Order: sequence, then structure tokens, then C-alpha cells
Amino acid sequence: MKDFKNVSFHGEFRTYQQNVLDNVTEYLDDRKVHIVAAPGSGKTILGLELIRRLDAPALIFSPSITIRQQWGERFEEKFIDQDQHIDDYVSYDLTKIKLLTSVTYQGLHAALNKQIDDERDEELYEDEQAIDYTTLDLIKTVKEHKIKTICLDEAHHLRTEWQRSLELFLKQLGNDITVISLTATPPYDSSTAEWQRYTSLCGEIDEEIFIPELVSQGTLCPHQDYIYFNYPTEPEIETIKDYKETVFKTINEIVNGDSFQTLMDHLFKTYKEQTELILENPKEYIALLTVAKFKGMTIPKKLVKLVSPSGRLPLRFKLTFAEIAFQYIIDNPALFTKERSTDIKKQLKSSGLIERKKVKLKLNNKLKRLLISSSGKLNSIAEIAKSEAASLKGDLRMLVLTDYIKKDMMPYIATGNMPNTMGIVSIYERIRLEVGNEVKIGVLSGSLIIVPNSVIEQIKTYANEDGIDLSVKPIPNTDYSEIRFKGSNKHKVKIMTKVFEQGSINILIGTKSLLGEGWDSPCINSLILASFVGSFMLSNQMRGRAIRVDRHNPDKTANIWHLATIEPTYMFTDSLAEKLYAMTIEEKDEIVSEDFDTLKRRFNGFLGPSYNGETIESGIDRIDIIKPPFNRNGIKQINHNMLTLANNRMKMVDKWNKTLHGTVHPVIMETSEIPPKVLPKKFIFINLLNETLLSMVLITLIRGLLRAPITTDSFFNTIIYLTFISVVIYLMTIGYYKLLKYISPKKTIKTLGNCILSTLKDIGEISTIESKVLIESDSHDTMIQCILDRATRHEKRVFASAMKELLSSIDNPRYLLIKKGLLRLNYDHSFACPSIIGVKKKNASIFKEYLQKTSGKIELAYTRNQAGRKHLLKCRRHSYINRNETLVYNKKMVGKWE
Repeated sequence: MKDFKNVSFHGEFRTYQQNVLDNVTEYLDDRKVHIVAAPGSGKTILGLELIRRLDAPALIFSPSITIRQQWGERFEEKFIDQDQHIDDYVSYDLTKIKLLTSVTYQGLHAALNKQIDDERDEELYEDEQAIDYTTLDLIKTVKEHKIKTICLDEAHHLRTEWQRSLELFLKQLGNDITVISLTATPPYDSSTAEWQRYTSLCGEIDEEIFIPELVSQGTLCPHQDYIYFNYPTEPEIETIKDYKETVFKTINEIVNGDSFQTLMDHLFKTYKEQTELILENPKEYIALLTVAKFKGMTIPKKLVKLVSPSGRLPLRFKLTFAEIAFQYIIDNPALFTKERSTDIKKQLKSSGLIERKKVKLKLNNKLKRLLISSSGKLNSIAEIAKSEAASLKGDLRMLVLTDYIKKDMMPYIATGNMPNTMGIVSIYERIRLEVGNEVKIGVLSGSLIIVPNSVIEQIKTYANEDGIDLSVKPIPNTDYSEIRFKGSNKHKVKIMTKVFEQGSINILIGTKSLLGEGWDSPCINSLILASFVGSFMLSNQMRGRAIRVDRHNPDKTANIWHLATIEPTYMFTDSLAEKLYAMTIEEKDEIVSEDFDTLKRRFNGFLGPSYNGETIESGIDRIDIIKPPFNRNGIKQINHNMLTLANNRMKMVDKWNKTLHGTVHPVIMETSEIPPKVLPKKFIFINLLNETLLSMVLITLIRGLLRAPITTDSFFNTIIYLTFISVVIYLMTIGYYKLLKYISPKKTIKTLGNCILSTLKDIGEISTIESKVLIESDSHDTMIQCILDRATRHEKRVFASAMKELLSSIDNPRYLLIKKGLLRLNYDHSFACPSIIGVKKKNASIFKEYLQKTSGKIELAYTRNQAGRKHLLKCRRHSYINRNETLVYNKKMVGKWE
């Protein structure tokens, strides 16, 4: 077996890579190195250098064949001399272990369980051979080859069985190994137990490098995300409309049927006996009552108050309410009787509104897929391509990533009869027709390659150099041809990438499976994500294709385009359906879109400049030109504004520069954004009034104290008087000090934050001693930001989550914290105990004690018994937070806090 004697990195490490390497000795205290860095930051190079420095044979595990191969390719490019043979150093087969053995997690699972590994990547590595692990003793083989280093690439995005195999494998190897873990998307949103499982595998995070830091250091280029909206095509609208018409007819039949009427009448008569059950399921009962209200039933006011803190039901009927209500009925036959439950289920099933035991009234899975892959996106892609081509002209290097090839549509090119369906061929044709001769278009997938005729000779030259045969088939009535390479897909990608980077092709259309991960072309300056299938990890990897710096273009910027289909307003010919539909239509203040809902979640992990502000932050709110009205004209204006902003790349660069201020290490904060109305104005006013009264009393007492020796004849009486006054002043001063903490919302939130932080430290959830709470707000105090500073990323996330729970509407917590008044509990000032604290009564009591030190007596109420349920009901009804129904948002942002 080879060793690392003749292996070294051929290049210069980036700033963050060098920082990690400089501190690696410290990180290795627990024999684990855990690095978080964005796609495109050079994690693979860093991992290889760490392996080299550990100077022992290593196993590298990756989530896909493409990334598995990338480890070997990077090692060959950057670590060994040209006269060395990569096959002497790297293996992709656990039966043939070498200095570096790179396999997938599926390969590890197969080897550990003595199975055949038949994993395939049809697009890029179509000649992949199955590996027979049925006779392999993996642990024995690994120990015989003295493997001492295990490198885990994206170890949390695993199937359950792969996760178990990895954990078992590491356990069987024992403690005599070092684990290197590299990821771009750690599972921050997981539960405490899941996070502990993850860190027991990978270790605590040693270094975390975010995109703004990499942009600041020149490792990634300035970039911006844009969202382009479209409506479905007319045939798609008709399909959805037919479904919704069936939905409305079925709802009408159910709510006017005997079963629903009878079960609701029974609920109205017996709800007082079911209080605990109703409080356990408030969402379901609000849905039931809202459907009953829509039917025109008279609902007992006390029942409404039982489930709704505001004492009101939603003003508008939504399909979601019917969906939840009917699901609850059919899932609980014992509660609503088997006969009624079965009757409603039968009606839904006969209308095709139950899918995998779930009621589907909004959209079924087939219709969701129809909208997500809507052909209406073809227009969006063409408009974006046209705008980017006009802006960048010959400098455009656009990549369009999609899911399907649809090669059978090739005969329709240049006929005017191209089927209106999403796929590489239809995207190519739409761009060709819209952009015309302004740019050159290429198609690159495993089974289809299209190029302009003007580059064929260039491609032939490159193919000859690599010894690859090809054939050319002109596409009638166009200046394009289909090329068929005789070699592997790997060679096709290499040649087409070279042509693309040289500018002979301006727009490259490909599949995400071939180009979405692992493929590297730093010249990309515009990316359209027309791929609709895949996880957040994959979307993050695809986004990483565009934001790499290009050494041939030091001023490179990148635009990343996300596509979203929105549902239109439907017009029904059936009068009943039209009437019911009219009741469900929201005011045009929200976008109805499966795509947009997905983007909202994914943007929580994308840090970038806000459009109109001067911040770099995560979350969909930074795309702040998405504003109502969301009718057709409003959406058209939003799209126009997106294109206009995208064309002004220098302004985008300026936003990055202004926010980063030339800082090499910008601070990334985990922020809780809290509107001041979360806290009652009455509470603050009373505190101010009390402060004024206390000040007057204190002044009066001090004056009395000074006069006491003069006006009192008895020395003994004077001593008693002075002692009494001193005690009163002392006690009132303490009260005065406590009230000062609550004079403003900012001070209140900081006080609450400090109580949470102290509790989390005491119960072991936060171990960084230096961590502290920081509070900021805008100039008008319209939004208050609360962060935990000088803590690990996970600790910041835990703290932000706890703050959000404390200041969010009371739902169904395990413990409540209620302010004690002089004679009774003050439910106006009640909070939910954050779940991470409320797991144990001991922990909740610690939190209560910290609160009492700053704000007076607090009642800790356990809600899982009858007495606690009464407290919960009153808190839901009276808590100022619930009455305001204000949302607390958590997000990441760049900033400098004092």
C-alpha cells in the first residue's frame, strides 16, 4: 500500500482552510474534527489535507457516486504529481482497500451486511459494476489494512438503514480511529435527542464557515437569489378546477348530511364533559366548529371560547379546516361512532378525496406534482434567459437544471408543435425561439447532447485529443445538431464543460443528476433551478454550482433563479361550487403555492442581501419586493421588478460590500425577531406609573429620614423610626430596581432572555461560559432582535428556539408560567415554558426561580392534569401574547453587535 510521503497539496489554502489546519491539534482532543462550510468552499480539499496530515490509510464515505468519485478526482488533481498513478492511491471498492478508499454510504451498508452493492449513476457513471461483498469480513479487513481515519461527507442526509450501519461500523472499530466530518447543512432543526445522536457520531462542530464569510474572503462570488412566478397553463387549470369542483360538491353533501349534523349536535350537548379531550386537540375542534359555522349551525359561545383564545372562530372558511375536521372524524370512530365515521369516509373515498388514508381536499399528490412541474415554467425560463442574455450578452454563462430529458420530443423541434410539457427538449426549444440568435444554446445529459453547428469542429478537436469518436446529426431547420459520443458520459461532460467555459455556448441545459452535484464549472454566472425533485441538501448543492469564484473572471457575480407556480382564482360553471369557492378565497394578501411554501423553508438556509435593506440575512423576507396584491397584475409587476433588480449586478455587489464593510470574519447571528406588541402596553404603562409613584415615595421617605432626629423627642422612638424607614427604603429600592428592568420592551426581552440563558446553562443545554444575551432594535423600535453571543451555533439555535416558544402563542405546553397578583393569578401575563426546559419539572422550577428574581412571584402550573387544564384554558383565553397572535421569527443575519 502507498503512503503519504510523496503526497502534498499543490496550491495555496484559502483563509478558512488554513485556520482549520492551524487549529487542528486543538480540534483533535476528542479524535473528531467537525467542519461546516457552504458548497463551493473547498471542503473536499480540506478533508484530503486533514487525512494527509493524519498520515494513515483512510476510508471516505459519501452520499452519492458522483461525490464519491470527486474525492479521487480532487486527490489526483491537487495532491499527486503527474508521474504518479491515481489507481495506486485510490480505490472505490472495499474489497480492494488502498491509501484512500472512497465509497458511498450505501456501499458501506452493503459491505457491513454482506450484500451485493449494485448502486448506479446512470447519467455519469453508466458503466458502474456491481460489487460483491457477500464474503467480505469488513471489520477484519479494515483492521488488517490499519485504517485509522474515517471521513464522513454529509453524514446526516442518510436513509435510516445507512445511518444504523454507519453507527454500528464505527462502534465495532472502537476508539482507535479519528473521524473527520464535513457538511454544508447540519441538522440544526432536529430535536435534542437527534442532535446528540448526530454529535456523538461527528463530534461537536469545531469550525463553521458561512457564505458571507467566504464572499468576504473572495472564496465565493457576490450573488443574489430571485424568484420568478408563473400561473399554470389552461389545461392544468382545468384539471385542478375539476378536482376542486368535486371537492366542493362532496363537502356540501357531507355537511348537509345526517351524519355530520348528528355528531355536531352531540358535541354541542356534551362538550362540557369532553373539556380535556377538546383542549388536547384544539386545532381539530376549531376546524370542526368552523365547518359547522359554514353550515350555519348555532355554536355555543362557551365552546368557542374553550378552543379559541380570542373567543372567535376564523372569519373565512378554508379547505384546510374541512380537511382537518373530516380527518379527525374518520380517525376517531370511537368518539364519533363507527357508523358516522364510516359514512363520511365512504363519501370522501367515493369522490377520490382520500389518498393513503389521508383526506386531500386542497390538492392531492398528483396535482401537487402537476403544479410543481407546471409547463407554465417554460415561459418563466424563457423570460429569464431573454433578460439575462440582453444584460450580459456574450458574457452570459447560464446553467438551467431540470429533472427530465423527454428525448422523444426531439422530432417536434422547429415544427411549431412542441408539446407543452417540462423537460430538457422543450426548455431548449422555448429558449431557442425566444432568444433567437443572441446566444448559443447547448444541451448536456446522459442520453442527449445538442450543440450549435458553429462549435462542432471545436468539439471534434477536443474529442480527437481524448481519443473519443463521435457522430453528428443535424436538427432540421435549425443551426443546431445532436452529437453522439462513443465514450463514457464522463468524457462528454469534460468536453462540453470546456466548450461552455470558453463561451462557445452561453446557455447550457442539463439534468440535475448529471450536473447538480459534483460537477464543477466556475464560469456559471446565472443559474435557473428548474428541478423540482430533491431535498434541501441537493438544492443547496445545485445552488453551489453558481457561486464559486472564477479565476478567469475576478469580477464574477451570480444570479440564482427559483421558479414558483401559483394557483390562480378559479371560475366555476356550477353555481354551488362557485358559491362555496367564493367563501374560501383569501384576500389577495398571500400566495397560494406549493413551490413558494417549499422556498420559504429552503430560504431559511440561504444567507444573502435583502433587496431594499442593508442586511445580509436568511429567510424569505429578504426578498422584500414580494408584496400584495397577489393578483395577476401584482404578480406581473413582481416578476418585472425581479428582472430589473437582476440586471443591476453592481448594486447587488455594493450591498454585499456595504454590509460586510471589508470584514474578513463577519459575525453570523442566530436572531429572534420580536415585535414589541408581544409585550402588553398596559404592563409597561403600569410599570412606568409604579416607577413614578415609587420615586415619589422614596423621596418622601428620605426627607422624613433626614427630619426624624429633629422632630422626634424620644431617642428610642427615633431609633425604631429610623430602622423601620431603612427597611422600607431597602425593600422598595429592590422593587424599584426590578421595575426598571421592565420599563421598555427591549429591557423586558433582555431580562427574559437572561433568565432563559441562565436556565439553559444550569440544565446543561448551554456550556459556553462566555455566552451572553444581546438586544438591538431599529430606530423606531418596530422590531426587536435578540441573539445569543459568544456561543456555539447549536447553542445559539437552542436559545433562539426557547425564546421563540416563550414569546409565542400558548398552545399546549407541559408547563405554564403565570404571574401572581395580590389576590389571584394574573393570566394576562402568562407564558408557555419552552419545551427544552419543560421536559422536567426540576428544570422548569429553575426557570421559574430566575424569573421570580426579576419580576416577582410566579406560579408554575403543570398542564397534564385537571387543575392544570383549567390554567391552560385561562392562559389561552387571557394571555396578552395569545390575544395578539403575533409571530416571533428566527433567522440568521450578518451584523456587528456591541
